[in-house]
Amino acid sequence: MQDITPKLLKKYFEGKCTLEEKLQVEKWLHSTKEDVSADEVFKEINKKSLKADIWKEVKPRSTVTTTKRLWLSPLRIAASVLITFVIVYVVYYIQSAVNHSHATSETAYRTIKALRGEKKHFALEDGTVIYLNSDSELRIPTHFSDTSREVNLSGEAYLKVNREPSRPFTVVTTNGKICVLGTTFNVRAYADEAMTTVVVSEGSVRFSTIRGDSVILSGNELGSYSSVNGAMYHRKTSALVHTVWKDNRLVFNNQSLEEIAPTLERWFNVQVEINSKMQRTNRFTGSYENVTLSNLVKDMSQVMQFDYDLNQYKLTIY
Repeated sequence: MQDITPKLLKKYFEGKCTLEEKLQVEKWLHSTKEDVSADEVFKEINKKSLKADIWKEVKPRSTVTTTKRLWLSPLRIAASVLITFVIVYVVYYIQSAVNHSHATSETAYRTIKALRGEKKHFALEDGTVIYLNSDSELRIPTHFSDTSREVNLSGEAYLKVNREPSRPFTVVTTNGKICVLGTTFNVRAYADEAMTTVVVSEGSVRFSTIRGDSVILSGNELGSYSSVNGAMYHRKTSALVHTVWKDNRLVFNNQSLEEIAPTLERWFNVQVEINSKMQRTNRFTGSYENVTLSNLVKDMSQVMQFDYDLNQYKLTIY
């Protein structure tokens, strides 16, 4: 049935076909097999004009009814079949176009992960520079919109946001979001930690929680939100202490072993087990650069007076 064309159909309905052509068209009209694709048959037809003509044909010409019985000729039957076929085609064509438009309008995303024991440093399309800490994940659109720049963070990241007043930059976390125009700040929002912390190095940000509370943070200020009691905290701090991790430095400021353990697990990709209740509350202060886990634990054990076992996968403290 490859010879079925719009020209042949037009010729058929005008009654100008040869007997062989007429039989060929009628066989195609009554066939239940899809010998020819609709796209191929109608590719030469102006679909917009065709749709208008179809509705003109099927629109009632009069509201007056009659009891006279009209017998349809084979030509009218064939025309009805074709009109029905074309209506289905046009509806399918329009629906496909709508679905395609909807699909292409959906925003595409990509995810950047820093596994335990590693860190990542990269730039976004707008010039924003991001450092991603161990065991962290950033979900970003393939392309930012013309009015906003929004990313989703799970874990810890240090961001140097390129200033664009017409496109505010937003970091969304489980417990809230941080909105900025252009600044440098650190966000710590691990899924397994109750506290979400934002520290600003330069500029200012608005830190808002899922409860609706918000605070404006400027340079060397810290804002934190506890998912346990729903409280928000705001205080002065040294931003450097909270951001040196991007330079491969570890800083502990009067922290307990229980607080330090998650950092060691992410930083060195090991499991930490503390088998002494007393040791859990012991506190430690220290600063290290490019330190190995064995050297760090050795130093900590001497200061805090604990015994330990260490292998490639696990640190056990007694």
